Amino acid sequence: MHAAPPVSEIYTIMSEKALRLPSRASLAALNDKNLETSLLAIDPYARYVPPISPLKNSSLSVQIGIEIFVHKSQLWIQPILGGAADRIGLPEIGILRAINGKKVQGYNLERISVLLDKAVRKSLVTLTVSSSLSSKGKDYHVMPANYQPPSITWRRIGDDIVMRIIEFVAHYTATGLSARFATLVKPETQIILDLRGCSGGDLYEAIEIAGLFVPSGLPLASTYDRNGIVEMYQSPLGQKLKSPKLILIDNRTASAAEILAGILQYHHLASVVGEQSYGKCLSQTLFPLSDGGGLWLTTLDVRFPDKRSCTGSGVKPDIPYSDISITKTNNIMRNISKDVLVPH
Repeated sequence: MHAAPPVSEIYTIMSEKALRLPSRASLAALNDKNLETSLLAIDPYARYVPPISPLKNSSLSVQIGIEIFVHKSQLWIQPILGGAADRIGLPEIGILRAINGKKVQGYNLERISVLLDKAVRKSLVTLTVSSSLSSKGKDYHVMPANYQPPSITWRRIGDDIVMRIIEFVAHYTATGLSARFATLVKPETQIILDLRGCSGGDLYEAIEIAGLFVPSGLPLASTYDRNGIVEMYQSPLGQKLKSPKLILIDNRTASAAEILAGILQYHHLASVVGEQSYGKCLSQTLFPLSDGGGLWLTTLDVRFPDKRSCTGSGVKPDIPYSDISITKTNNIMRNISKDVLVPH
């Protein structure tokens, strides 16, 4: 049995570090019985992490190499390139019908995670996936394996290269992206940057990646803390990467991902295609606690070069594309004119 969370420490951190100063009443409501709900009442992105906490979606991403999400009340599944599901030929996008023969219609993501946790203990996981709402589905047999999903994947579609950022990982994603550009991108290559489903990650990694494309000396973003202290970021000196032709976003694109998309859109370096993004231009910090756990807390407001925040409004696409979350990439490319111009 775990000890109660250190509420007094959480109280102090919230009162001293939260982006918005909490009211006395909301702080007084903090206790170990209703910690989760009282934290969310102060900060919708605040979260207490217990000393021993399972990896988020560990069975999905690490063991099988898949992502599952909900779109219009339907469960959709896609493999992560290089993972076990991708290697056995799971289609790029499909409807998840069953796991080991158990139908999952009406399940939420939490129930799916529990079901997968049980499934991966077996030597073989059978995923029933259909390509359309009307088809019954096909069984795909996946052997769970230790797998660390990369933060970036890539693949070719004709003469184009699609680079997908799954997560912005500090000190890793920017260098990985640069390396892929150096080895894959030729003068005639068109780049599509896929940020669909990317919930963010490290803010500063996203700003660093923006600086790989934006001309030297131009503004990238600014951050504001609770005391009004402003940090402004400009694109550094150095040779720049070829700008992507298109950036794909959907309503799950959030935080660091929409900050990157918004910066490149502001500087007219790429056309943004898809749906309005989630709307969270905020940054969280993880504060360690004496029990070995931690507290995720919103500490910074992030704004684009024109001082605009995307919080609550998201990044609006230059080229709207409905249902982009569940559309195969090659179909998106076919449906968008090859002569798409970067907006000016």
